Amino acid sequence: MIKNILISLFISFSVFCNAQFWTETYSGFTAGQTGLSKFHVVDANVAWAIGYDGINTANNVQIFSKTDDAGLTWTAGSFALGDPDLGIADVSGIDSNTAFVAAYPRLAGQQGGIWKTTDAGMTWTQQTGASFNNATSFPNIVHYFDANNGLAIGDPANGYWEIYSSNDGGATYTRIPSASLPAPLANEFGYLAQFAHLGDNIWFTTSAGRIIHSANRGMTWNAYQSPLSDFGGTTIFGDISFATSDRGVIQDNAGNIYKSTDSGQTWNGVVFSGTGTPYGGAISYIPNTFHMVSTGGDVNLAGSSYSLDDGVTWINIDTDQHVDCAFFNDRVGYSGSFSDSFNNLGVFRYTDTVLSEITIEEQLQVQLFHNNLTEVLEVQTDLLLESVTIYDLQGRMVLNSKESNISTYKFKSGIYIAQIKTDKGQVNSKFLKR
Repeated sequence: MIKNILISLFISFSVFCNAQFWTETYSGFTAGQTGLSKFHVVDANVAWAIGYDGINTANNVQIFSKTDDAGLTWTAGSFALGDPDLGIADVSGIDSNTAFVAAYPRLAGQQGGIWKTTDAGMTWTQQTGASFNNATSFPNIVHYFDANNGLAIGDPANGYWEIYSSNDGGATYTRIPSASLPAPLANEFGYLAQFAHLGDNIWFTTSAGRIIHSANRGMTWNAYQSPLSDFGGTTIFGDISFATSDRGVIQDNAGNIYKSTDSGQTWNGVVFSGTGTPYGGAISYIPNTFHMVSTGGDVNLAGSSYSLDDGVTWINIDTDQHVDCAFFNDRVGYSGSFSDSFNNLGVFRYTDTVLSEITIEEQLQVQLFHNNLTEVLEVQTDLLLESVTIYDLQGRMVLNSKESNISTYKFKSGIYIAQIKTDKGQVNSKFLKR
């Protein structure tokens, strides 16, 4: 009883303190402690995600939850695939009614594949063109770029990666020929739903620490070696995300960050500034920005944080247990939690504005000056100034003000981040207090 009370108090305190960045809501699962992960954020309103047993992860369940109102409410459902022992690998939504799911064999004699729903998950029909009928077939990923064009990606079979493409919404599939694919290394395989996509680009990761990339919706592929020896091992694993077709990030389970500026061909480690930390679980760029969010679900590294300077400086948000995270833009994003219908828990919805950016033209209308002689911070703008929030490099809020002239007399020497909110959006700028 004491343990339950302590946990309840901790969760209530954490949600209250961090309600601005994340707002936790009910994921729709009636069974308690059902986790939610492998999000596919379709657009600003629709997202699909996969549920799993958070108490006993070996207990196979075939369930999903989805939202069509930007995460305000979630509706749970089942993947009725005809075989309750198939494992659920990945889901790709088209809209609130249409989605594809990849399922993998867990038992001898089973055959995985791709299924589609057009009635919001009430029924699922197997897409027989993506056969995955080899003895070594193992589907890991399904991703649709739009309603018609998609890919089903699996482990190597018959000596090359088993990848199928469709251009008619799954009615037919064609296997990508070996000549268009990098040869798999000895005993190399992929991982469930471990990939990134942006526009026509898609990257998936392997047990050899490689990144397999296509820039043309899967027609041709290249392989690049990452700094990791394995993206899903027992001692080392990682996650990947891309902000543009060129700029990518890898986070390993120790919280190390690596960045690429050439679509994943080469990677360089990031030296952090300050004491905020990435959390070693999932990582997500906010598309077309230098902003990213890191989450962690490990008992020794649970929490979430964000960076506004391409991964150099991190601001810690909470120490809650997070499962996965995914962002559609700087206003819509989610992170998984565990279901609790009594307390309306199960999924975190991003509800802050800290990740938002205003246009370059509007940024030019906001200027920040710090006078170390008078110890005054001055914000100059023709826009409507709503607030100025100042953080130190440890992510601690030092001051919040609605004034354009702020005394820094009591500030310690060091570098600070000023988050300037206007009626057009937010500008983030560093300044030095000597």
